[in-house]
This record gives sequence, structure tokens and C-alpha cells, in this order.
Amino acid sequence: MRLKFLFLLLAGLAALPVSADDKAALDAFAAGREQENQRNFLSAADFYLEAQVQADDPVQKANALISAARAFRKARKYGDEFDCLQKLAQGHVTRINYYEVVKRQFEIGDKFHAGHRDYYRSWLPFIKKDDRTIEIYEAAIKNAPCGPEAPEAMLRLGRLYLNDGKVDQAIRHFSEAIKLHPGTEAARYAALELSNALLTLAKRGDGDGSNAQLALEAFDTFLAKHPDDPQTDWIKRSREEIYGIIAARLCDIGKFYSKNKKYDVAQRYFTTVIRDYPSTKSTAEAENELAAINEEFRANGQEWTPEKRVFREEAFPAEHSDTLHVPGSGSRWLLPIKDTRGGLVDRNKEEVITDDML
Repeated sequence: MRLKFLFLLLAGLAALPVSADDKAALDAFAAGREQENQRNFLSAADFYLEAQVQADDPVQKANALISAARAFRKARKYGDEFDCLQKLAQGHVTRINYYEVVKRQFEIGDKFHAGHRDYYRSWLPFIKKDDRTIEIYEAAIKNAPCGPEAPEAMLRLGRLYLNDGKVDQAIRHFSEAIKLHPGTEAARYAALELSNALLTLAKRGDGDGSNAQLALEAFDTFLAKHPDDPQTDWIKRSREEIYGIIAARLCDIGKFYSKNKKYDVAQRYFTTVIRDYPSTKSTAEAENELAAINEEFRANGQEWTPEKRVFREEAFPAEHSDTLHVPGSGSRWLLPIKDTRGGLVDRNKEEVITDDML
């Protein structure tokens, strides 16, 4: 009886109609498999992609994309293979071996970095498509920023951006390689590239001198981590160059104030150059500027002395407020307590709230 019931159940399942889309997907997949067996890989990939579009079942879609990626790989159309893998990584994470998919994306990026370019048609192999190295590396790094292949990709990507003149994006990738993959060889080279990029920005002039300060931090960090590195001599020379850039900037600001008769302000900038950057060329300029200020005063029968700045401490003035206690002032109360009495609150005295006051 049980066998008869099972037979009827299986017969009923077999008789269930297959949707038109699923049937078209199965037919396209079968055609793709036949073309792949005949080594017509591009035709096979087209059939697999058609199956992916027609299929309703997500598992069937994933299988079609995997087969299309395999066919494109056999046809050496690595850019199209990457597109299939990216769809798998974004839409079928639970149905694939994610690590292997992303690892293959990095490998494709390496191939493009080495010079590979997809061709437009098999019968026009001499017409190549555009370089997709940056696009592929960016996507692969986004998919697995902490993967073992990521630091080398970040380093290469930063160098590509440097070659394109996009220094800010290069700095971002060098910094990520150093932060996410410390201790790797790629991170060491990224630190050198980062130092060089910041040095380039500092030479161009950055207004507030922030790039010069960042370059100094990068130099000091590299020397602390790699004191015996062969590149330490270059780092030290570059650091002296940065000192010269900072000193020249401060000296120019001092000249501006001196030209506008703001001698006390100018004196502070010139003194900073002489005190903090004595080995730079700007030190002599700063000394000459200070001497010129003194000579101008003497020519007018005056003696110039720098203004002395005096600092004094003053208490907070009493102010109107309805807040009796501010959270975080050392008491155990977490919420502000309002004073309904009004009047002035002395901020210089810490008020203590006791139970009998509530």
C-alpha cells in the first residue's frame, strides 16, 4: 500500500507543469553545455547568460552564472568572466564559495595589471577593449578588504592612481594597506609610497601646511618601524626637505606681516623658523628680516622691542541659567536638574546635590 502511494505521489510530481521561463532556461543551459563540449566557448557563455536571465530559481541562476564564468575563462575573456563573478559575489553569497570567487577576481585584476586586454571579437583579435585594472581591483578590494591578496592589490592600485595624477585616491589606498595589513611587505612599500605622495603634495603647496605635517608623521613612523631599511637615507633626506618647505612657508607669512607693519606678529614667525628649523635656508632669511625690522626702527630714532604677551586667568562670569546640575560634572546624577528658583548660577563653584535638597 505504501509503495503504491509513493508511486502515485512521484507520478503526480512528474506530471506538474514546468513554467515557460524555467523550460527556456533549461533549454538554454543544455545548449550552452553542448556548445562548451564543442569548444565554442563564447557561444556557450551566451547560452548560459540567457539561461540566467530566463531562470526563476535562484540556484539555477547561480549555476548559469558559474558556467558562464567558466566559459569566458576558457575563451580568455577575463573581463566578462569578472562580470559574472561580481554578480555571484553580490547576489548569490550563500550559494557560492565566496573566498574562491573573490580570489579569482584578484587573479583577473593581476592579469589586467600585467597587460591583458579583452578583445572585441574572436575574428578581430588585434582590437582590444579598455584597461579595467582599476575597476577590477576596486571591486575585489571592496569584496574582501582583509583578504590575503588585498595588500598587494591596494599597493598596485595606489600606484596606478599616482600615475593618473589622482594623489588623494592613491594616499587612501596606501593608508588602507598600512592600516589593514601591518607587517606585510606590501605595507612597507605602501609606507614609502605614502611618504613620497605626501612629499609631492607638500611641494605643490597646501595652504595650511597639513600635507607637510602628514609627510613628517609618515617619515617618522617609517623610521620607527624600519630603522635598518635601505630606504632610510632617502627618508631622512626627504624629511629635511619637508623641514625646508615648512620653514619657507613660515618665513613667507612673516614677510607678509612685516610688509604690512605688523612687526610683532612677523617676529613670532621669524623666531619660530630660527628656533625650530635652524638647518634650513630660510633661517638666514628670517635673521635678515629681523635685522631689517630693527634697522628701520633705528633709522627713525626708535628702539624696537618685541611685544610681551601677558596672560591672566579669569573666572567664568555669573550667568542666568535654569540648570542646577550638568551631567558629567562628577556627581552621580545622569540627567540635568532644573532650578525653579531662578537667579544667578556661579559656574566657578561645583554644586553638590543632596537628598534633602530634592
